[in-house]
Amino acid sequence: MPIVTTRAVVLQTYAYSDTSKILRLVTREHGPRSAIARGARRPGSRFGGLIEPFAEGMATLYLREGGDLHTLSDFDLIRERQGLGRDLVRFAGASVLCEMVMRLAPEHRDDRLFAALVRGLDELLAAPADRAEGTALRAAWRLVAVLGFTPDLERCSRCGREPEGGSARFDYASGGLRCSSCGGEGPRLRPEDVQTLHRLLSPGPVPPRPGLQQRRLLADFIRYHVAEGTHLRSLTFLERGDDLP
Repeated sequence: MPIVTTRAVVLQTYAYSDTSKILRLVTREHGPRSAIARGARRPGSRFGGLIEPFAEGMATLYLREGGDLHTLSDFDLIRERQGLGRDLVRFAGASVLCEMVMRLAPEHRDDRLFAALVRGLDELLAAPADRAEGTALRAAWRLVAVLGFTPDLERCSRCGREPEGGSARFDYASGGLRCSSCGGEGPRLRPEDVQTLHRLLSPGPVPPRPGLQQRRLLADFIRYHVAEGTHLRSLTFLERGDDLP
């Protein structure tokens, strides 16, 4: 049973028996892994409050050859990110990032994906209150791109022309915009909606409070192109307009 020490982010935890925890981690060198932290729920455990969702540290794992559940023997905390759990918008955004990695990431090492996750969590933690929603959406779109899916916003996916007047449909099947002449399925976007989507997918300041439609565009795009039938509960949480201030 080889022992490895690797940088890791905790994606999810849940109780196992009265004393232990099961963790879902993404490691920089070994990709996503599941591990048991024995005794983590006991008072005075060496893990204490270290292994909570969104935390990052150096994880020492006993890798079980041919098995899916490994053993966590140590976790040297680098950043705890508990602040993400104290704000509904930040928590929703961080949950989407972690669930996407947990359910959709390749099983092998992926440095770009690991870096995108860490960057997104850090940006969410540091974002001003009025930019938290936009920061969450941008971080998720960035992760979508790393996973190999980026919408085409420059021209109509059917005729190749720039949509006249800036208005268009966001056609999920074609993976981008459709001009009014070509029709297509999906929600109709006003010029300002297209501009906001451009800002979310580009460098520069994020738009303040992009709103329910932008959250739904992201959620539906992920469901159609990235998740491919995998149910991501965090997407429903993120897109619900009545839950986000």
